[in-house]
Amino acid sequence: MPGCYGLKLRILTGSITVMLMLAVSPLVSAQSTSLPSAPRPSIHRGVQRFEVGVETADMATGCGFSACQLPSFGVGAEGVWNWKPYLAFEADYLTTPNSSRGSTNLDGGRSIELLAGARAELRARHYGYFLLAEPGVFEWTDVIKGVISKPKSFSFTFGHQRRFVTNLGTGFEYSPSSRVHVRMEVGDLLMHYPGPDWQNNLQSQAGIYYGFGKSLTWTPPAVRADSRRTFFDRTNIALITMSALASIADGVTTQHFLKDGYSEGDPFARPLVKYGWAGQSAATAIEIGGETAGMYGLHRIGHRWLARMVPVAVTIVHVVFAYKNTELPAQPAQPVP
Repeated sequence: MPGCYGLKLRILTGSITVMLMLAVSPLVSAQSTSLPSAPRPSIHRGVQRFEVGVETADMATGCGFSACQLPSFGVGAEGVWNWKPYLAFEADYLTTPNSSRGSTNLDGGRSIELLAGARAELRARHYGYFLLAEPGVFEWTDVIKGVISKPKSFSFTFGHQRRFVTNLGTGFEYSPSSRVHVRMEVGDLLMHYPGPDWQNNLQSQAGIYYGFGKSLTWTPPAVRADSRRTFFDRTNIALITMSALASIADGVTTQHFLKDGYSEGDPFARPLVKYGWAGQSAATAIEIGGETAGMYGLHRIGHRWLARMVPVAVTIVHVVFAYKNTELPAQPAQPVP
């Protein structure tokens, strides 16, 4: 999947939105009910009222070609208020330490993101899955704002440019202790341009966070005693196979557009797919393994229907990506010097 390809990510936005609507309702009951087949778990104090953390991100700066002049590696900080064990409000600040190698009237300099929103999470004792929605602003620090004409030459004036954005994402959390949390997320950063236009951008980030303040009391969902035996049923095997075939189709078309000079937009697959079919196979295998592990984590705490939503969403996304990859022109658009 190329990095700047708006329509490709609309299905990701839709999938995340649907999953958010479906997941919010069960989150409340999931914290306080247990399954008939397992003993009721004990009360757990594993979430503090507040969290602060540091994070890194592959920021959505909108490049789809291999010789991109815009920076994408970002670092930042996040503050979290855990209102309930299953609902938190958070604010993120991200920036690219490096500046671009040039400027246009749309981008240039360093990029800065300031986002604030809500995160709904389905928690087990040491791990969790979440969906988030964060509106905010995206800023370039050094874009062309005007032209000064001179008798035999001209020069540019530079300044800041801000755009309204909304980040819709999903992710995974691992908590090795009651105060330390590691989160990884991927989302669609919708960026508003002048007029009615919006641009979709794939953005991923990861961070480590420390909790402090009052501990929130909650009951982790019970673990199914027969989860391993019941997970690999015909339905789950068929769904995993379906998503694997869609991922392979996306991988085949990805290798074709890489040969044409495009760059991979997925920051997780990018380090591998550049090595050709061997790297592409490794990236696909890692994704299928992660998808299966995520499904099993949901299944073992009683959310079978939600576990089956994962390969369905993955299949839809990869089918759309594979189709859109075939519509790319032979050569990507190059940046204006």
